[in-house]
Amino acid sequence: MGKDVTYKPKTSLALKTLYSIGLANNTISDSTHSYIKTTGLNPTQYAIVDILGHNGPMKISEIYNKMLIKSGNKTMILDSIEKKGFIRRVFSKSDRREIIIELTSAGQKFFTQNYKAYGEFVEKTLSVLTQAEQKELLALLGKINTPAE
Repeated sequence: MGKDVTYKPKTSLALKTLYSIGLANNTISDSTHSYIKTTGLNPTQYAIVDILGHNGPMKISEIYNKMLIKSGNKTMILDSIEKKGFIRRVFSKSDRREIIIELTSAGQKFFTQNYKAYGEFVEKTLSVLTQAEQKELLALLGKINTPAE
C-alpha cells in the first residue's frame, strides 16, 4: 500500500506542472511521430532532413545541436538517410577534416513536398489553443528553457 505523501502547496503545484508539461509533450510527440512515419522516415531522420531543408548544408554537430530529438548513433542515422538518397556527405572546403551534410535533389524534393503539410499538421494539433494562448505558452516555456543565472 502506498503512503499518503504531502508536499508544501508550492512543491505540489510545481510537481503537477512538471507532470502536465511532460504529458503534453508526450501527447504532441506521439501525434507528430505518427504523422512523420507516414512519410517513410522516422522522427530523427525527418528532423535531419527538415533542419537541412530550412538551413542548407551544415556540419554534423550543427545539425544535432538544432535537433529536438537527441540520438546517440549519429553515423548510423546519417547512413540510413544517405541510403534513401536524401543526403550526401562532402568535405568542407575550408577544413578537410570537417564533413558537411547536404540534401541531394531527392532530399530537397522530399523536403519541399512535406514541410508545408507537416507545418499544417502541427498547426491543427495545437489548434486546441488560440493563437493568443500559443503565444502565452511560448513565452512561459521560454522562461523555463532559459538557463537560470
